[in-house]
Amino acid sequence: MFGRRTELSQYKFLVDGLSDEILKKRVETSLRFYIKKANKYRKRDAFLGMLSIVLPAFATFASAAAGIYEEQYPQLDLVVPVITLLATVTAGVIAHFKFSEKKQNYRNLAESMKSEVAMYECRAQKYSREKIENEEQAKDIFLQAIEKIIEEGYRRIRDLETPEQNIAESRD
Repeated sequence: MFGRRTELSQYKFLVDGLSDEILKKRVETSLRFYIKKANKYRKRDAFLGMLSIVLPAFATFASAAAGIYEEQYPQLDLVVPVITLLATVTAGVIAHFKFSEKKQNYRNLAESMKSEVAMYECRAQKYSREKIENEEQAKDIFLQAIEKIIEEGYRRIRDLETPEQNIAESRD
């Protein structure tokens, strides 16, 4: 969009502050992945959530219209079951694919990673100069923290997905 910066570009200054190029790529790639996935699932969740609200309301309207215009439009009797079917399928897709939970998981991972990078760059909390002996120790602690976030992310997503979803996700 015009004048709108992406989330990753808003936090790129943190990633750019990392001196180790391999570490920088690891963080940037992971952060980009988490943000992209969170946005993807947010859009799917919003769309299907809206459908789950609109379809039952439309079925109620169609039911009333079918009663009023049953002689003029006998085919309106078929509209209500079709809309109800679509609403049921929508609810099933929402429940099966867990878009909301996935969105929240990826969002939490992105925020955890941004927070860890900020703490490291600012030498705050566990990275403070009082708690570490040298820059290499801080870098090691940071690397371990980042890998722990990534590992935890994989575990949480695995817990949310069925084997069929894993196959479908690998095609995206």
